Amino acid sequence: MRAYGGISVVNALPSWYGSSMAIDLKVDVSIEPGKYKGDSSLIKEIVRFINEKYGINFDVKINSEIPQKSGLKGSSAVSVALLAEVSKKYDIQIDIPKMSAILSIKAGVSFTGALDDAISSYFGGISYTYNKGFEVIGKANPPKDIAILVLPQGNRPNFNPWAFRNYSTLFREFFRISLNDPLKAMRLNGIAVGEILGYSMNIVDELLRKGALAAGSSGNGTTYFAVTEEGDEGPVIEVLNTMGKVIVTRAVTLEG
Repeated sequence: MRAYGGISVVNALPSWYGSSMAIDLKVDVSIEPGKYKGDSSLIKEIVRFINEKYGINFDVKINSEIPQKSGLKGSSAVSVALLAEVSKKYDIQIDIPKMSAILSIKAGVSFTGALDDAISSYFGGISYTYNKGFEVIGKANPPKDIAILVLPQGNRPNFNPWAFRNYSTLFREFFRISLNDPLKAMRLNGIAVGEILGYSMNIVDELLRKGALAAGSSGNGTTYFAVTEEGDEGPVIEVLNTMGKVIVTRAVTLEG
């Protein structure tokens, strides 16, 4: 099964309200009879859950275009793709995004469960969720005719996630804005997350000056992203190219 990476519209850590946009970086997962031989804590937790509930064991093979630990929703993409593959192959009814969130918390790879990431990864489009209650508020298609530029950088820094809770009111307002203007919310969120985590915002300022509709850092990683109108990528790519290799992709529509 296939799922998609994504970029943050609104980070869910401060207020539990989260929103994510699927982008065309793909994860393909297949399974075969046997025992899982890898070391991923998330996959181990999923395999354990399926084995305990249904008595099924399997090995897992993953082909991913998403850089690891980059804030581009790779863990959620792997999780929903794997659960969807198990559901399809063994004809098991699973609430795939919700179970992905629950098992991500149990595996220690997410603080909130990242239900917003799981929804957009599985369905495409933009997700709107209240992660504390595993509640899906809504889904929407992304704005048309936009390009997504990402500069993946791994080595996610250690930080205190609960420090974000000091900004719950601010991010709740970002979420409210996102329901009608996701690009504006994405721009505000990207700037705020970078400031809170102490990343350099000079590059973000430059990206916005060069015409980006939104720019900032995605998730809690150090990956920078920018959104432009299709055809206007050039000046923004030039800025990002000074820091590393840029990935140019697009948003994924619902059921896309």
